[in-house]
Amino acid sequence: MGPVTSQPSPSDVADRAALDAFFRSFGFESEADLAQLAAGVACAAGTAPLAQAQRQVEAWLAEALDLAAGSDAVLARGRAAFVLSGLPAHGAAVLLAPAAALSCTQLRALRAALPLPTPAEAPGAMPEQQLVLNPLVALLRRCWRASEPDLSVIR
Repeated sequence: MGPVTSQPSPSDVADRAALDAFFRSFGFESEADLAQLAAGVACAAGTAPLAQAQRQVEAWLAEALDLAAGSDAVLARGRAAFVLSGLPAHGAAVLLAPAAALSCTQLRALRAALPLPTPAEAPGAMPEQQLVLNPLVALLRRCWRASEPDLSVIR
């Protein structure tokens, strides 16, 4: 009988594909980097690897960028800053090391690339504007109305 090779289960393959897609969105392309990053995800029992990877990366970005870890936009803004700063070119070791291990230059580039958040939508009241198609007719109408009693000149 030949050596027994373990085949990854379909869920492992699906989890690895999800992790690869997640880390590719951060600019990592090489298979070696993707394998390192997938291996670096510490999964607790009953936790989906993708959810755990998102939590770990969000915590890393929050520490590196001095952002509150619970806010909704940390992962999105952090991903944009990470890609724009060029850190994926340094390999998976950047993301696997603690955020404090970044050099001053890398940290400065990461923080400079952080996009500004958009302000929350606020309803605004804008007065209704009157459209004047022919200014001469509007002027004549105002003069005519001014001569009539009990009518406003404004309208």
